[in-house]
Amino acid sequence: MALLLRLTVLLTPLLLAGCNSLYFLPMKPWVQNPANQGLAYEDVVLIHPRGERVHGWWLPAKGPARGTVYFLHGNAQNVSTHVMNVAWLPGQGFNVFLPDYRGYGLSEGEPKLKYAMQDVQLGLDWLRASGRLGEKPLIVFAQSLGASLTIPVLAREENHGRYDCLIAEAAFTGYRDIVGDIMSRSWLLRPLKPVVIPFQPRQYDAIDAIDELRAPLLVLHSEEDEVIPFSHGETLFASASTKKEFQRLRGRHIASLRDPEVRDRLIRFTEEHCGVRKPLAQTPLPVLPGAEPRLPAAPARESLRPSGNGFTF
Repeated sequence: MALLLRLTVLLTPLLLAGCNSLYFLPMKPWVQNPANQGLAYEDVVLIHPRGERVHGWWLPAKGPARGTVYFLHGNAQNVSTHVMNVAWLPGQGFNVFLPDYRGYGLSEGEPKLKYAMQDVQLGLDWLRASGRLGEKPLIVFAQSLGASLTIPVLAREENHGRYDCLIAEAAFTGYRDIVGDIMSRSWLLRPLKPVVIPFQPRQYDAIDAIDELRAPLLVLHSEEDEVIPFSHGETLFASASTKKEFQRLRGRHIASLRDPEVRDRLIRFTEEHCGVRKPLAQTPLPVLPGAEPRLPAAPARESLRPSGNGFTF
């Protein structure tokens, strides 16, 4: 009981602050830049109306661009590690824009849910105003916390028609839901749920916004996700009313893109539902070291297994 009391005291400042630090694990130093992966890139700095700088990378397509992917990463580290999830896309004919939320990498400020959602909007506004999209489709691809942040942003009426489709991997339904799930796994934290859960935000939950999406949606979630339970993906998919597809995965949290079969699944979705034109000569997807292709069993709800470990949400 004394230990639980101490934990409650330690958690109190977080609760009063809105628990933003529970959702963000930012890292400032870079591990690498895209040149380490043989990619051309451009540093992009967006100025938020508050005056803070939001940094990102623009990766141009190799050859004629078929479209642009706006990538929103998960809660840990920064773009220098998450770039590996999209480093294969320029070779498939896609420009990629991947920003860091405030408090991550070179982005100024502090990470908060409200600010991160503003950063998602800021990146979308810049893409639409920059002239870089041309007449080609804009695909939004978001993972984990990034997906849960992005769904409410794209669901806003003013963003309808401003992107061509959304690919959401390992999103969670709401902040109270995911905190409750994580705390339930620990006998030490489980008794604190009645104290912690009521302080979690409710106004930004993906489950309350996903029905307002108007563009085609691909939901991906691993049945073996050790961070965000598979049921979150199923619930979000069931709640969406737009044109949608669901892809079951196997393996650890957001590690799926190490598998060329998963990457091929994403490309097929963009070609079938996002307005991306097929290339005249299809470039084979590279097989990353340690990854073994696993052919899908069915076209819409097959189970694909990546190799290796993933990052936190």
